Amino acid sequence: MSARSQVRTASTRRSERRAADDQTGSLSERAYQRIRAEILFFQLAPGSRISEASLTERFSLRLAAVRTALVRLSQEGLIEKTDERTARVAPLTLEDVRDVYGLRIMLEPKAAELAAQAGVSAADLQRLRRLAESRYEITNHRELVDFLKANREFNLLVATNSGNARLAAVLTHLQDLSLRILYVGIRSLNVSEWFHTTHVQIAEAIGRHDGARAAQLWETDLRYGERLISDALLTLPELSRVNLAGSWLESRK
Repeated sequence: MSARSQVRTASTRRSERRAADDQTGSLSERAYQRIRAEILFFQLAPGSRISEASLTERFSLRLAAVRTALVRLSQEGLIEKTDERTARVAPLTLEDVRDVYGLRIMLEPKAAELAAQAGVSAADLQRLRRLAESRYEITNHRELVDFLKANREFNLLVATNSGNARLAAVLTHLQDLSLRILYVGIRSLNVSEWFHTTHVQIAEAIGRHDGARAAQLWETDLRYGERLISDALLTLPELSRVNLAGSWLESRK
């Protein structure tokens, strides 16, 4: 084989390896996004056990892609590995709600205040108003998901306009953690009207550069949401069989 042919062959092999790596990465990303969406929107219930084989079959994905996705989801705290081939969707607890909402209450009103002080473009203000019009029917999963996505977009649009990129990045993660928490709360109670009224008021406060009012409205909204979701969690069927005195009795031993 000539030197030129050897160079072409080596180049072809490198191209093939890159193509294979790109395909593997793409499949892993697709597996990650699909499994993550099922967890965040409550299609894979908190505490449920899942196997690599079941996920591979469910989503028509390769085993390697599923394994890579599960590692990422475990790092995010959405998956708990039980053994090499089985995992569990991380449980959703009242402590989770308190922790996530505690952080949101500390950070999001400030982001709204900063956005109001800095000012948002006319296009972004109009987008906030349109998002505030979102509605859903309790029995329609697709509408519930679309509503939650609209709520997330509203919140992140304000965070982005805060002018603090690191704050916006932290809030993006908190918004993702909030999705399955919110799904529990709104699937039994339609809060469209509350969403509309409060978010329109927030948008108008931001438009007037009234940071104090925007922050106050935001905190009120979050505290209402935390109460709503905590109440909803307490009505979950699995909690009806929990001995609430168990941990107290254990601590007395």
